[in-house]
Amino acid sequence: QVMYKSAMAMAGVDDVDECIAVGDSLHHDIKGANVAGVRSVFISNGIHAAELGISEFGEAASDSCVSSLASSCGAYPSYVLSSFTW
Repeated sequence: QVMYKSAMAMAGVDDVDECIAVGDSLHHDIKGANVAGVRSVFISNGIHAAELGISEFGEAASDSCVSSLASSCGAYPSYVLSSFTW
């Protein structure tokens, strides 16, 4: 929660509705966003790819696999993307 509140302060943003967290760790990125009340995007091709049965970059995990893994971690992403590049 501290990370997200600090990032918002650095960006000059006060409203969590104007923020979105993007990350590949359900335990850290997504769960942290949940605690902070920030919407989140889970990148499924990251550190959880093998657990989700993903073997190639850009491959999409099934909704049921993502939901099951996320629930087991106590993390609830607002959105899911297979990959994110910039």
